[in-house]
Amino acid sequence: MENTSYIALSRQRVLRSKMDTITQNLANMDTNGYKQQNMMFTDWMAANKDAPFRGERKIALVQDIGQYRDTTVGNLERTERDFDVALSKPDMYFSIDTPNGVRYTRNGNFSLDPGGQLITSEGYPVLTDAGQPLFFGQADTRVTIAGDGTVSTDVGQVGKLAVSTFDNVQQLKPEGSSLYNTDQRPQAVESPGVVQGTLEKSNVNPIKAMVEMIDVLRTYQSVTKTVENENQRQRDMISKLGDVRA
Repeated sequence: MENTSYIALSRQRVLRSKMDTITQNLANMDTNGYKQQNMMFTDWMAANKDAPFRGERKIALVQDIGQYRDTTVGNLERTERDFDVALSKPDMYFSIDTPNGVRYTRNGNFSLDPGGQLITSEGYPVLTDAGQPLFFGQADTRVTIAGDGTVSTDVGQVGKLAVSTFDNVQQLKPEGSSLYNTDQRPQAVESPGVVQGTLEKSNVNPIKAMVEMIDVLRTYQSVTKTVENENQRQRDMISKLGDVRA
């Protein structure tokens, strides 16, 4: 295969990965607390054993090496519901008790189950800074959640929401349902900027994402055309060589 085809195919592979990432972002544009994913690319030098001269023995290809998460805070949307909470500062997460252990989320769409326990939309208990679920009694009314996560009612303080950060938030692994997992030790946050009656929306910009999707599609079509032209050039060359020998 000629160098042109190698380079074009490496570009196509990267463009497919980028398209998958953009599609994932658009699919989660309405997911509370979702953070946009972005691709990381690099050039790398590959051996070109067929090069006739020493200076041509390497060709530059493009490779996707991973993703990184845009952790900027999304728009905060008022809901006026007592148990909806948002984190107004980046890189901080609520703690959730799941069947697979403690997980972390920025989706503060919480509610009460029939037993008065504070849970996520998937039914997982929300944890306090003491590592325990949060319960409300029938006498608990006028729920207020302070900026530091302290939860109170007209009866008194009920508990304090656990809000944590990590040394490297990029290492948090998404597990679906707006949850993240990590082996890092959580670090308690004293002033997380909790906002009651509010939800953090996705930080995906749909217009920008659509523009990027169109750009990727056009670039992919252009690269495909380059491959087709190169293949046709080789076929024409072989055909002409055959005519000369005949």
